[in-house]
Amino acid sequence: MKVYQVVLIALLLMSCSGKKDANETIRPVFYQKVEKTTTSQNRSFSGVSQAAKEAKLSFKVGGTIDQLNVELGDVVKKGTVIASLDTSDYLINYNKAILSLRNAEVQYSAAHSGFQRVEKLYAGNNASLTDYEQSKAQFESAEAMVKTAQSQVKAAKNQLDYTRLVAPFDGTISAILADENEMTSAGRPIVVFSSTSNIEVRTSIPENMINQIEKGQLVTVSFITLPGESFQGMVNEISPGTQGASSYPVIIQISEPSTGLLPGMTGNIQIPLHEDKAHGTIIVTPDAISHDQDGDFVFLADKSNEPGLYVVTKRVVNLGDLTSSGYEVTNGLKDGEIVITAGIRFLYEGRTVKLIDQAK
Repeated sequence: MKVYQVVLIALLLMSCSGKKDANETIRPVFYQKVEKTTTSQNRSFSGVSQAAKEAKLSFKVGGTIDQLNVELGDVVKKGTVIASLDTSDYLINYNKAILSLRNAEVQYSAAHSGFQRVEKLYAGNNASLTDYEQSKAQFESAEAMVKTAQSQVKAAKNQLDYTRLVAPFDGTISAILADENEMTSAGRPIVVFSSTSNIEVRTSIPENMINQIEKGQLVTVSFITLPGESFQGMVNEISPGTQGASSYPVIIQISEPSTGLLPGMTGNIQIPLHEDKAHGTIIVTPDAISHDQDGDFVFLADKSNEPGLYVVTKRVVNLGDLTSSGYEVTNGLKDGEIVITAGIRFLYEGRTVKLIDQAK
């Protein structure tokens, strides 16, 4: 009787053990789908502010500088006369042109009257064709002389106007390159004129980072001479670079410059460098990482032939830095794979599992 009881108890235990194994065969697990993520990191670069618009202003005509109305650093409004030349010779030429025009107009008036008279006589057969053609030629010649004289007056007036050097936009006198009573020629720079309302910053980016910067990207700029102030800027231009250069010029447009921000100031540009998606980082939660004699590894859930069921496989991985989101996986995983993130100690390679959102 005792032997029978022992055998019966053993059979019952084996039966219960079999049920337990069956229950453990398909285990619900939490998971994470592998995706490459892009990260951004602020990097600091030095730069120098400059006027977005800068011009070396010069006279269109030559002469003696009669007046220089500005000083270095002056803020000048558009249309202000910066400098002027001695107008004596140009005024004489203008007056001569006016006199020539008046003489031409007198000759034109006489020729016009004469032509009208001969034209009427010719129409009444009281003047010959020769007289008519001669009178017409004199009239046309006088008309051409008037047009020529008008052009000469306009040119002389332009020459007279060119003796004044006018500010083309609101700006600051950045440099003065000539003095009063000095002889200057047409095209020789008199002042360097910089815009005050449109400031940009020029910097250089190393070749290994230039592909992480995009036109239109927002950045933050600060200046040593303006402590406590920061300015929002935007990447406005990215130079293609020159042969043999290891860095690339980049222009930052300041969105809202202050009155204290002037060309020539040294600045610090904080630029978020965006990692390319194709070279992004795979981040895995620390709970998914295990370690054995082969090194660090994770368990993956691969689709099986049965709908909704997955088979566990082991994958050795190489880990990078530990971030606030988890471990960087530098090698061993690729986009789309499913990493099991919980219940690792109950798993083994080949075990069948069900993803937690499919387990009911």
